[in-house]
Amino acid sequence: MLKQMRSYLGDGMILALLALLLAPFLSGAAQQFDAAGEKQLVDLINQERAREGLPPLAVDERLAQAARKHTALMAKHDTPSHQLAEEQPLQMRVADEGLRSDRQAENVGLEMDVAGAHAMLMDSPAHRANILSRDYNAVGIGVMLMGDKLYVTEDFAHRLPDYSDADADAALQKAIADYASAHRLPVPTRKAQPDLHQMACHMAIIDALDTRTPRSIPGVHRVMAWTATEVEQLPEGVRTLLGQTLPYGYSLGVCFAASATHPGGMYWIVMVAY
Repeated sequence: MLKQMRSYLGDGMILALLALLLAPFLSGAAQQFDAAGEKQLVDLINQERAREGLPPLAVDERLAQAARKHTALMAKHDTPSHQLAEEQPLQMRVADEGLRSDRQAENVGLEMDVAGAHAMLMDSPAHRANILSRDYNAVGIGVMLMGDKLYVTEDFAHRLPDYSDADADAALQKAIADYASAHRLPVPTRKAQPDLHQMACHMAIIDALDTRTPRSIPGVHRVMAWTATEVEQLPEGVRTLLGQTLPYGYSLGVCFAASATHPGGMYWIVMVAY
């Protein structure tokens, strides 16, 4: 068949046709992510942290996915940038991958190789600060080589536990009991009140704390409402309330949800005392 094509088209035309047919495959191959380069950057980052006495960052595949998507867009537009026209801010990009976090940061770079990219980022005070920050416990890297250009994205986050609402509720109940025991206070009795979970979720919908609605529950004489990224950390008002003892018990409602002011998600919490 190739012989027949030569007789009709000639060698030059055949080479041009083959190049046209192979172009999509060559282009796709050129845009593959550099997994070895990504691992090398993680190792370099954690070596820098070890030298400073800092714990290593754990690789989170959800962060890596966010970083790779951003890297692909930088390569597409041939420019290093923290936000391209067709994408959301970093906080939303991380949340869209299903990662719960309360702090995020990003390093981007354009260099010729991984070692050069890392050196460039470490020479920049802002990028160096992200690499050596105590605020983050997870990292995701995206590296793509296009010709002689290496595009790099490093996404950092303070990753939160992936609690279900029921798990978060149980963790908060334990934190309350542990606080009472540690301060030699009576451990208050937890009473079931399923409506509080819905009330907690509703606060996220209205994007505001609501202490009025829970007061409609019969027998309630005190209401506390707050948001938290870590449910085990009791706010001062709750600690004060526990210090007054709760002879008639309490109930909780915990809901993890995003809102306009917390697009990455937050625990919305309601506690009532009887």
